[in-house]
Amino acid sequence: MMENETDQDQDSSARLYVPVNETDNINLIVKRSSSKEYCFSKFPGQDHFHLLMHGEIVVTNGHDLYCVDCAIRHGFLTRDRLNWQHRKR
Repeated sequence: MMENETDQDQDSSARLYVPVNETDNINLIVKRSSSKEYCFSKFPGQDHFHLLMHGEIVVTNGHDLYCVDCAIRHGFLTRDRLNWQHRKR
């Protein structure tokens, strides 16, 4: 079995969704350049912005760039498949 298949079996929450109320401003891109660009958010407990890497999936919200982990923390992405049912009205 390949390593990627093993990782996928162990993490059944690999699917991500854009919450219904966020769909107008959110785009997903693959960073194709090696230019230095940083996530718009900091990890909790850190005092610096982290570097986005070539080939990394990046979430944009307007002109702001976010790594996937920070986008989930800020609610731009979710692992909740039924997020449209759980949204606040």
